Amino acid sequence: MKNNAYWKRRMEMLETAQLEKGQRFYADLERQYRIASANIEKEINNWYQRFAENNQITMAEAKKLLKTGELAEFKWNVQEYIKYGEENALNQQWMKELENASARVHISRLEALKIQLQQQVEVLYGNQSDGLDKLLRDIYSEGYYHTAFEIQRGFNIGWDLHDLDSNQLDKILSRPWSLDGRTFSDRIWVNKQQLIGSLQTQLTQAVIRGESPDVLIKNLAQQMNVDRNKAGRLIMTESAAFASAAQKDCFKALDVEKYEIVATLDNRTSQICQDLDGEVFDMKDYQVGVAAPPFHPWCRTTTVPYFEDNYGERVARDEKTGKTYYVPSNMKYKDWKKAFVDGGSKAGLKEILPIDTIIKNVFVAAKDLKEAEAFATNMLGSKVSYKGMDLDTANRLNEGMFKTLNEFPQLKGFIDEFKVSKAKSFYGQFSAEMIRLAPDQVKIKRTLKFSNMGHKENILEKLLASIEKDVKKNFHFKGITPQHIAAHELAHALEHQIVFNRLNKDVLSISEWNNFARTLNISKEAKSITDAALKNMGINPVGREAYEAYKDLGKYALKNRSELMAQAVADALVSDEPLQFSLEVLKEVKKRLGGVN
Repeated sequence: MKNNAYWKRRMEMLETAQLEKGQRFYADLERQYRIASANIEKEINNWYQRFAENNQITMAEAKKLLKTGELAEFKWNVQEYIKYGEENALNQQWMKELENASARVHISRLEALKIQLQQQVEVLYGNQSDGLDKLLRDIYSEGYYHTAFEIQRGFNIGWDLHDLDSNQLDKILSRPWSLDGRTFSDRIWVNKQQLIGSLQTQLTQAVIRGESPDVLIKNLAQQMNVDRNKAGRLIMTESAAFASAAQKDCFKALDVEKYEIVATLDNRTSQICQDLDGEVFDMKDYQVGVAAPPFHPWCRTTTVPYFEDNYGERVARDEKTGKTYYVPSNMKYKDWKKAFVDGGSKAGLKEILPIDTIIKNVFVAAKDLKEAEAFATNMLGSKVSYKGMDLDTANRLNEGMFKTLNEFPQLKGFIDEFKVSKAKSFYGQFSAEMIRLAPDQVKIKRTLKFSNMGHKENILEKLLASIEKDVKKNFHFKGITPQHIAAHELAHALEHQIVFNRLNKDVLSISEWNNFARTLNISKEAKSITDAALKNMGINPVGREAYEAYKDLGKYALKNRSELMAQAVADALVSDEPLQFSLEVLKEVKKRLGGVN
């Protein structure tokens, strides 16, 4: 299971990408405002040139009716407006007003200019309404799918999702999210009416005051700028709201039970977003604008899923609509969407059983050996056979692997890497060493192939023989348990991986391979790790004090530094009360692996 930093990073990136769409639309809208302002300026100048004297026009002159030629020209313009409206689906109320204007035989100069100005606003807002509708549909649908993609990829579990059709999106976009009950279409209509009213009022007042066209144009331009800023505020707020709504609906569809508020913290972050950052809420409390962003205009805060339990296990078990598949962490969004949304082929994706999921700190026992084998195979990336083993022992082995791989999920990739590279020169295949146990007696058997990494003799068989010979006295300080054995053997893989990572190569030369095997054989890395752990405790690695720090790990741990390291890691991961030395060894191993993603 991914940690909370993962969800924050992914959801913040998604939120940023969604809001950038709104910013690009607003940038284009600013261009449309400049065009509308230029057209309005042109209409005003033409009007004044035709009817004004000494750069002024009186109200009496403005109210004079258009002459026959002027009326014909005006009606020709109105017909062009109607044609544009039919081609671009301007609102029907305005189309009806244009048709009425076209049919009139008397119309004043001032009325004609108001209609011309309103046409510019109707065109501007028609583009704004259509563009914002398209933008919000895209933000919602892409936000919904990308959120599902990140959650499924985060848990490596994928299943089919239904496609969002246009009817669903129509209902979603018509659903008010704010407390005033207005939709974005309502807000656009209100803004448009306010702009039309303001422009017409400014025009009338300019005529009454006898103002020059330059003054009127300046005032109208200022009003257009005010409206442009309102449009920007509307676009970015609605973009954030529908991005948040998409997350909410996706969280619900995927049975997420809690969410966390994540604010972008910088010198522009509002006080309310600072105060809410990190707060966790139940999904039943998710209300956009109240307990979920946006909390204010231009809000950049987002939400992330918050998990406390075996979420991935639960959704895999609860998924009733079809099969579940393993989703690789490096799977691309377009490939995921093609497979799980668009009904494309899932060829190459591994179908998984519900038990296959690995969830932090929660282990769910298998119901039968087949399920236990599938669980182990999925964790290790290598075929595991539990044939002839009792179910209890298999589950306990799996629990040991489970705890180790939760702390070190990169081990699976390491084991897969060796498996894939087997055909290359000088590569062996590393798979975890497993033993077969009966409830009351120890029967040791290899169930997985184990390469000796260049050694001639079969070290594993000797190791298992020594365990079998003196198991009660010498192996695992609190009695031999399947959980400790699984963790112990995987700890050897950790040592191998640390050494291998330093090489940073896909293919090794003969000398490099021999040096790699030789380093493991003499336990240089394990010695360095265990020495560092003792030093962290303030203990000299040589002497009685060091021996006292780790002697309770058992006689087998004293065989060599590699076994000491493996025994300490198993102790730290599996035991209820691990030694302080074991915990320090675990910290050092994590440090050398560069942490857990």
